[in-house]
Amino acid sequence: MICIPIAAKTNAGARNLLARAESEPADLHELRLDAIEGRPDVEGLIAASGRPVLATCRSAEQGGGFAGTRAERLAILQRAVDFGASYIDCEEDVVSAVRRKSGVVLIASRHDFSAVPDNLRRLADRLAATPCDWVKFAAAAADAGDNPRILEAVKTCKKPAIGIAMGEAGLASRVLGLAYGSKIAFGALSTGLESAPGQPTARELKDFYRVKDLTADTAVYGLIGDPVAHSLGRMIHNRAFAEAGVDAVYIPFRCSRAREFLETVPSRLGIRGLSVTMPHKRAALEWADLATGAADAVGAANTLSLRKEGWLADNSDYPAARDALAAAALSHGLDPRGKAALVLGAGGAARAVGAALAELGCATHVAARDGDKARLLAGASGWTATAWRDRDRGKWAVVANATPIGMTPDEDAAPFPAGAWRPGVIAFESVYRPRETRFLREAKAAGAIAVDGLELFFRQAALQYESWLGAPPPRCYDPADEYAQALLSTRPT
Repeated sequence: MICIPIAAKTNAGARNLLARAESEPADLHELRLDAIEGRPDVEGLIAASGRPVLATCRSAEQGGGFAGTRAERLAILQRAVDFGASYIDCEEDVVSAVRRKSGVVLIASRHDFSAVPDNLRRLADRLAATPCDWVKFAAAAADAGDNPRILEAVKTCKKPAIGIAMGEAGLASRVLGLAYGSKIAFGALSTGLESAPGQPTARELKDFYRVKDLTADTAVYGLIGDPVAHSLGRMIHNRAFAEAGVDAVYIPFRCSRAREFLETVPSRLGIRGLSVTMPHKRAALEWADLATGAADAVGAANTLSLRKEGWLADNSDYPAARDALAAAALSHGLDPRGKAALVLGAGGAARAVGAALAELGCATHVAARDGDKARLLAGASGWTATAWRDRDRGKWAVVANATPIGMTPDEDAAPFPAGAWRPGVIAFESVYRPRETRFLREAKAAGAIAVDGLELFFRQAALQYESWLGAPPPRCYDPADEYAQALLSTRPT
């Protein structure tokens, strides 16, 4: 079941949210009675819900808003039982005292906003030993590796359970929860109305992730990086799976330690393929069992695919950048061979774009804020290192931004001086959030040829789909597609 939490400071505010929630894809509504300042209108709010109600009155000790006594909290929960709530979420200290009616599901819950406890399974067993019907445990995820611990605890719990890893790093527990047997997936009414950190919207759970269709046999794909919230991958790849009728789901995994994640999480969650973004592209290549020529040539991987022989590292950024640059040059009658090209950055994206420029015949130069990294990259690749302070002094035919400078929310920043642009230069952008960065705006104002980051994104994403599925990519990877156009107008959540 998908449940929308309703949390407002007033009874009127809660009724307004309930009215809005009627058009959203949810099976039940959670009334966060602890959020209401003053006396909650328990009977009126339950009556106002067009869905079955889960009533919660959480103590401040466990991250709730109720500051009253245990007896007062119990009285509110008892009124919810008496006035028709179908589910009651209560903590260990009151679960034994709730007087139930037939058909009411009593949930014993525990919330920890500091970390996933080491004794999670013992905690679940302790909750299951109370006179409850279901168990719920929610804990803050420090890293994506906490997701398997939560999901495995759901599977092994002695009573039906709800398990949640809170925070951005815990998204997988929310997406895969129902497939692992979790009874409820919580989704916010809209962005900004989350009742817990990292909570997606109910519509995202239903439409992007299709959580009610996922099973233990569903293939899992995803993205590893830090950050990952900006990525469009979850929307384009999940759309592609739906269009192609593939039983698969794509999940962003925020992780700070790539090797630790790769050595434990994929095998525990049945992951069959991964996109890789900053700062893990080199680590992914080093970890993989096999590598394509593209990954070896670039020295970084943005794609990992599970094969019978092991994990295969590939780099779809390289051919995608090459083809996007070649198309831009061809459409404007330009010949890049023998021309000087500047790559800004020295990470995995810079390696891919630089290699693409070199293949097109450019004399590749690299400049980065970390001069040592730029010199190392240039030396290893046969390119020329340029000092960051001198990046505006060359006669460049191409300037490619392969840094995160200008990416949402840092939209006012640009990695190249506005006064250094000249007409006819190709300005190649790897950032796609926002679609038109300051880098591109200033380039176009000077008469340069702009190639936005979505060219690279859609091309490399389509190649990833082919690597994972061994099939041609659906039309949604074409920027001209109706879905792709709608997607481009969205902002990251």
